[in-house]
Amino acid sequence: MDRDAALADFDAARREWESAFAQVPDGALAYLKAGDDYALGGLQVHVNWVLTHYRRVLDGIMAGGFKDLGPQDSPGEGDAAGQKAKQGLTKGERARALDEMGRLHSAVTATASRMPEGDWSRKAAVVYAEGQEPYPTSPEDVVEWLSDHYREHVKQSADLIDDWTAAAGR
Repeated sequence: MDRDAALADFDAARREWESAFAQVPDGALAYLKAGDDYALGGLQVHVNWVLTHYRRVLDGIMAGGFKDLGPQDSPGEGDAAGQKAKQGLTKGERARALDEMGRLHSAVTATASRMPEGDWSRKAAVVYAEGQEPYPTSPEDVVEWLSDHYREHVKQSADLIDDWTAAAGR
């Protein structure tokens, strides 16, 4: 997909996620279904973490001129984000989390927009975590993965709202 179309799809995916997350009742933000890794409100925490992570990767690819790229996250940072996602959000944290998503989304878009068109599909060898093998990654890949990630949680969110409603006898 060309860059402009991919970025338009990225924006559309964000709107789909925002619409889905707007359906989450404030009282359900801390709901954690047995066996799940993320509370209902924690999906937004998780979305923000993934945006943070891949924004760093995209920035690293661009800054490094597509040279090999090592891990961009601090040790334990992903685990801490996972713990927060398991807790979910409070009503007062919702707006801040959405504002943060907006800033992160804009940062990804800005970096991808500055990328020369000829580098859009160019791959860099990215090591995502210590001890892992490099994975060939392009700016196009990152934007596509992030679009898919937003959409992955649209259905999950609706299903969790239904579970919360049933569990609460509503």
